[in-house]
Amino acid sequence: MKVQRMLVGGLMVAVFVTCFALGMANAQVQGQYPDLGAWAKTWFKLALTRTIYHFSDIGVKPQPPAPVPEPMGTAYINITSWDGLNHVLTADIYARDFDTGQWVTTPFTTINIEYFAGSDLKFIGSAQLGPSDGITLGLIFVFTGKKYQAGPKFGSFILGGVTKLGTIGSSILEIDNAAPYTERWAGSATISGPMVPADSLPFIPAR
Repeated sequence: MKVQRMLVGGLMVAVFVTCFALGMANAQVQGQYPDLGAWAKTWFKLALTRTIYHFSDIGVKPQPPAPVPEPMGTAYINITSWDGLNHVLTADIYARDFDTGQWVTTPFTTINIEYFAGSDLKFIGSAQLGPSDGITLGLIFVFTGKKYQAGPKFGSFILGGVTKLGTIGSSILEIDNAAPYTERWAGSATISGPMVPADSLPFIPAR
C-alpha cells in the first residue's frame, strides 16, 4: 500500500511539473513581443493557389469576366532566422524550375516576414515581394504551432500538420509592358500547408 501511495504521489508531482513547465513555455507577457526563435530552422510544404483577373490590354474588360482560381503547385518555405530586435522572420522559398519541372536547390527568393500580433504559438506576420519584374505581391501569414508536452523533444514543435502556415489575405499585381504587350493581372493568392521534417524534402538544399 505504501509503495502504491508513493507511485500515485510521484505521478501527481510529475503531472504538476509538466503542466507548470508547459504554462511557462507558452506564457506571454502583455505589451512585450514574443520570442519566435523556435520557428527558425523549420520547413513548410505549401500548396499555392491564385485567383486573378486578366486584362489583355489597357481599357478593356477582363477575360474571363470573373476571377478564376488557378492551382500553382507546391513550394517549400524554410524559416531561416528570427531577428528579435526588429521582430522579423527571414524565410527562403524553394520552387520547381518552370521549364524542366525539377526542384531548384537554391532559393527562388528570400522574404522578410514582419511580426504583427499574437503569441509565440499563434501569430500574424506580413511580407511584401517586389515590385520586381512587374510583379508586386503582398501576403498576410498566420502561423499556428503546438509544442511537445513531454519526451526528449520537449519544447520543440510537433510535426505532421499540427504546426502549420497559411494566409488570410494577399494581393497580386502584375504588369507586362514589354512591347507590344500591355497585359495586366490582379488578384490574390492562397498559401497553406503543414510543417515538415527536413529529411522529407524532395531535394537537397544547397544552403
